[in-house]
Amino acid sequence: MSGKAVAGTAFRTDPSRKLTEKQAAFLDALFENGGRVGEAMKTAGYNASRSSLMKSLREEIAARTKDYLAVNGVKAATRIVEGLDADGTTPLNQMDMRMKAAESILDRIGVSKKQTTEVTGQVVHGVVLLPAKKEVDKTITIDNGGEI
Repeated sequence: MSGKAVAGTAFRTDPSRKLTEKQAAFLDALFENGGRVGEAMKTAGYNASRSSLMKSLREEIAARTKDYLAVNGVKAATRIVEGLDADGTTPLNQMDMRMKAAESILDRIGVSKKQTTEVTGQVVHGVVLLPAKKEVDKTITIDNGGEI
């Protein structure tokens, strides 16, 4: 697995994608400095356009970000459990913000409550029963008075 370790965890790089040393250095610096693009560009030795660099590495940045969130999912789950055992020393608004942030991280990595929707309805059948047909005996007589 390539990619530099951040917080003790290596982040993947798509093996089919070949990164230059500068690109790899930029990505490592970007995750080490907390996402400051300009600083990461200087660290990697880039003088090029910021937008062209970001476009060329968009998929790799997204993949590493997903890995980063997945690694921190354990921390998020721990925060939620700690919230259950809170002793009241942490202010309620701060605890609420931490819980929402933890829930958001877990939602983004796919560990969240499943939402199911139950749809119920009453079906009314439109069946109408009709009486049986009666046979009608009709004899048709035409009287034209003998004229044709």
